[in-house]
Amino acid sequence: MDNSKNRWSITVDRDLRPAYYDKFHCLAAGCRLSCCVGWNIPFNKKDYLAMKRQHASPELTERLGRALRRVRDGRYGESIYAEFDMPDGVCPLLREDCLCALQAEKGPEALPQVCRTFPRREAYQPSSYLERSLSPACEGVLALLWELTEGVDFLSDPLPKEKWRVLSPDGETGFCPYFAEIRELCIDLLQDRRFPLPKRVWIMGMVLRELAEGEADVPAWLARSRALAEGLASGGLPEEPEQDRLLAMFLSHNIQTLSVTNEGNRALKELREQLLEHCGVSMNENGRVFVSVHPYRAARERFERNFGDREYFFENLMVTLLYMLNFPDPASPEELWKSYVNFCNLYGFYRFVAVMSCREGSAGDREELFRSLVFASRALLHNSARRVGLRDELFQHGSATLAHMAVLLNG
Repeated sequence: MDNSKNRWSITVDRDLRPAYYDKFHCLAAGCRLSCCVGWNIPFNKKDYLAMKRQHASPELTERLGRALRRVRDGRYGESIYAEFDMPDGVCPLLREDCLCALQAEKGPEALPQVCRTFPRREAYQPSSYLERSLSPACEGVLALLWELTEGVDFLSDPLPKEKWRVLSPDGETGFCPYFAEIRELCIDLLQDRRFPLPKRVWIMGMVLRELAEGEADVPAWLARSRALAEGLASGGLPEEPEQDRLLAMFLSHNIQTLSVTNEGNRALKELREQLLEHCGVSMNENGRVFVSVHPYRAARERFERNFGDREYFFENLMVTLLYMLNFPDPASPEELWKSYVNFCNLYGFYRFVAVMSCREGSAGDREELFRSLVFASRALLHNSARRVGLRDELFQHGSATLAHMAVLLNG
């Protein structure tokens, strides 16, 4: 590794993945929230031509003939060259048994890359690894996280020589040379079960704030960061979650986030409407919008009864998000803090929909919880433009401070 300015580079010759990655398999017919329903499914030119040229049965040929549609606006070049034509929100290749007609007849290699890989993702990262991850937008992934009572471990193996890459970014390298150590610290803080999970995220922000505010000696910061975290461990969050005003702020923020979602899956659309209906939003005689904290508090009491022994699951979910999002962003101090604000925003929204899975009239069981978390993932995790827009609103309104993050963590 060359750590001199503008010359940082590293050879990536190993992979890194959560230990549960190797256990994943598609639920197929057992999946209630299929990734073949309700999403746009784009693919590149190579995949498009491969499907157009398939020698298939008459039935599959007919399906493919009406399934493929060119994307002609040219903004994405050949990376988004075509997509499946889904007028009813369902992939035309999806059979009634919830299996893919193309895969069933021609095998998984005939699928476009997006279908071969989801919910898997891999990318070469400044951690010095080819990182492999799984998205919690799949209920099969959530089921794996549910079983990890001891937390998320990671595995690494050598890559074949043909997959080696040299990373050497142009321009300023920011914190890239120390990214692996910074992220390891963040994961350790998230998995420190001496404290409630919201407090762990807040401590992580307190520690990262030194880098965000201009600390340039990263090795010295790393040397004292764990001691700094220990020093922050006594006491609670700086805001009191039971104050109606603060809880109303938490709810208003997440209701606003919920109001801008519009996911294509019918079951998720129905969930969105149910959540909005039970949020306790009303308008008073002066035309002001009023948010009642009582429906959420009632849902939270039920949530604690039903899932109070499952905080490890939410921890696993947050570690998965942190890892998948390549957190914290090492590009610069500014981008690092933006990534922390984004993470708190995600935490608050996941927490909100998880608690509301136990709203009045809902089953309040694991299936409803998973449905809510898949919805949250599709709404924000897999919609980067929406996620960035919501994050930037916090900065525009002066709400990207650590004190406001405490409000998002206190729900």
